[in-house]
Amino acid sequence: MRAIGFNQRFSVTICKGTLLPVLLVAVAAAAATDARAWEPKNKSVLAGQTALELASPTLTESSGLAFSGVDPQCVWSHNDSGDKARLYAFYVNGRPCGRMALRGVKAHDWEDMASFDDDGPRLLVADVGDNDSRRQSVSLYIFDEPSPRARTLVASFQHLAVRYPGGPHNCEAVAVDVPRRRVLLLAKSPLMATMFEVPLPKRGDASESSEADVSVIQVEAKRVQTLAIPLATGMDLCAKTGDLWIANYLQAYRFPHSKRVPLETRLRQMPGIVELPRLKQVEAIAVDDQGRVWVTSEGRPAKMQRLTVTP
Repeated sequence: MRAIGFNQRFSVTICKGTLLPVLLVAVAAAAATDARAWEPKNKSVLAGQTALELASPTLTESSGLAFSGVDPQCVWSHNDSGDKARLYAFYVNGRPCGRMALRGVKAHDWEDMASFDDDGPRLLVADVGDNDSRRQSVSLYIFDEPSPRARTLVASFQHLAVRYPGGPHNCEAVAVDVPRRRVLLLAKSPLMATMFEVPLPKRGDASESSEADVSVIQVEAKRVQTLAIPLATGMDLCAKTGDLWIANYLQAYRFPHSKRVPLETRLRQMPGIVELPRLKQVEAIAVDDQGRVWVTSEGRPAKMQRLTVTP
């Protein structure tokens, strides 16, 4: 009897004479696992009628949300300021299934996160909050996504130290635009929001290195556009449609994708507006692999609810 590993998520023990049948079952099981998607079993949650409770006693101020690219049935979140540099993972029923931390990192004011595919599943965590507009630079951390069903200490990552032209800004919303190789940052104010961008680095890009496995990249953000959106708290780009979604405390704004019209122009046009569910304080928005839009709210337990969007 011996064990055969097919990939990092699968291994099977076989006996002599049973290799072929077990291999066929293993391959089918692996294919079925990869085919699964984010699909809460609770029909009311899936329809957006009720919220899914993210059942972790330490996730009290959910401020970021991102669907896993490693395991489509899992979703990541993190706290606002005051927590350690860590993410929490949850299964489709809201139960916690994993956790990860960034080695050697102190979380100053984590405000958003994003998942994206760039030659493999990756995560970005944005330590960009600056309520008093005093930080001379803010931080974006980019790394390969670990398994959301394990406890992981991530020691290899890219650290983008971002400065804004003209001085500090408070930002609570980020998104990753892989086709155009950029990270979007949306600065928050009581009346308007200002979009900035920084280049999305390739793997291994670095201007200096503090450790062998930590790349530090100094970068200045470029202003993109000003939007008439007050108090923006979250943002995400839909990988399926290319639509850009922005949330504040009361509404979500959809800027539809267009192959002919660049984002800078679309941001000057009237977006579609969707009322948010009546949650305590919405701080994050994310789009799942089916193009469905979800938000999370501060509170314990943290609540995650789908937006009811009409075509």
